[in-house]
Amino acid sequence: MSNPAPGSSKAHVLVVEDSSVFREMQGLLLRQAGYEVSLHETPQAALTAAGKQVFDLVVIDYELPEMNGQQFMHALRKLQPDIAVVFVSGALTLELAIQLSSQGVAGIFNKPANPKILLEKINETLARNAVRDTAARMGSNAPIAPRRTPGGADPAAGSEPTADRLAYAPRFLLGQSDTFREFSHRLWKVRDFRAALLLHGEAGSAFEAIARDLAEISIFRDGPVMLCRAADFETRALIQVLAPSLLSHDAGTLIVTGVEQFNPAQQKTLENLMTGRDVFLPFARRFRIVLAATNELSDRVDDGTFNETLYYKISALSLLVPNLRDMRPDIVTNGLRILAGNVESGQAGAPITFTADAAAWIEAQDWPGNFDQLSRTLLTAAKRHAGGDALTVAALESAWREVGRSVSQRQPAAPLNVPLPGPASAEPAPTAEARPPFPVTSALASESKPSSARPPVVEKPAPAAAKPKIQTAHSLFRPASESFSFTTRLAESLAAAELKPAR
Repeated sequence: MSNPAPGSSKAHVLVVEDSSVFREMQGLLLRQAGYEVSLHETPQAALTAAGKQVFDLVVIDYELPEMNGQQFMHALRKLQPDIAVVFVSGALTLELAIQLSSQGVAGIFNKPANPKILLEKINETLARNAVRDTAARMGSNAPIAPRRTPGGADPAAGSEPTADRLAYAPRFLLGQSDTFREFSHRLWKVRDFRAALLLHGEAGSAFEAIARDLAEISIFRDGPVMLCRAADFETRALIQVLAPSLLSHDAGTLIVTGVEQFNPAQQKTLENLMTGRDVFLPFARRFRIVLAATNELSDRVDDGTFNETLYYKISALSLLVPNLRDMRPDIVTNGLRILAGNVESGQAGAPITFTADAAAWIEAQDWPGNFDQLSRTLLTAAKRHAGGDALTVAALESAWREVGRSVSQRQPAAPLNVPLPGPASAEPAPTAEARPPFPVTSALASESKPSSARPPVVEKPAPAAAKPKIQTAHSLFRPASESFSFTTRLAESLAAAELKPAR
């Protein structure tokens, strides 16, 4: 077997494809990218060539004459164990994609593959082996091109939105308040970033709804939207959640909720996922990841139970999600959407609106459990409602007390199997419920003072030796920690450097 010519900077790619059209298209794409290419129609011809020439990467169709692509891959690896493998086939199934991803395959694409994404994957894979040329290495970091209309415009982006209007038309979390309008502009600015985005805020915030709105307005909107909760965040389940991204022609969005609950093993899995290591190699650059966590995450970093390096990686790009009481004018609107979603899920005869005094009651509450508490209260009230199209104050108060008990006892109610408020066409997550069971506990629950017009909220007992609360400014773009003091850490740094602060 001969080695590449000394001094040659070009990687050599083997293509095994029985369709002459796709074979020539792939050859043209790879040659234009600067690679040497060997095209073969049959596996036997490709194996003969692999016995004489070292290849850096192989692109394989699954349906081949004489043997299938998986059998060919095993035969080829006996000749060249270190060769990188990419599958491009129209015969891939979800089960097969999961199986191949566990066998060290670098990429899996459904035919016809998006040429730009396919080339990015090949560039990136060869860069890992340090065998591709400089031009290709620069190309691998290029962002995914936005999907364009025939006229050349990007319908999701449009022109820069004006500050006095919403930056986009919300579909999952509705709002018209000043708070929501300002947040919509911050979300719009990060819509097309490839980097992981961390959404953080109070417990029970509408993280998933916001992430789905983000997917709708981004360049990833044509790809699948995949959801994984903290309880399901382990390698095997995560691969099943991500499998649709392997069969999609477009990069999608992965939403991960409950990051503040991650144990050390889950933190390591998240790091591997973000870097495309191990079994996650085929999924690299196939999706944009949106993480969601309560403000407890930064406290876990301070007490050493969450990896600090990983924390800074995931919080480099982050947005503070506004709490529900700061969006008070939008509470009733979202409440109506929750009731509509309940009816859409098959609860025929369930109430679809509120009486006037019930609407005023809803808007007057502080909702320390945020969107989750609102949703649980309304759905519980709808389930207990005796009849009629409108929920009453009495039904809401009864449901509030029932949901409030689960808050005070730190025992969240059972997950409610209802669709996430949004369009009926939204695709559900493969292995999770349509909306996650957000925790309804909140540090604010013990501080809120309900008025006589609302039922009391059971307060949590104060800890025996509570440390004084340090008041710090909360950034809109970085998770806040009550235990973090910039002044204290500055003094410690200066002391360590044997410097004195200027007076």
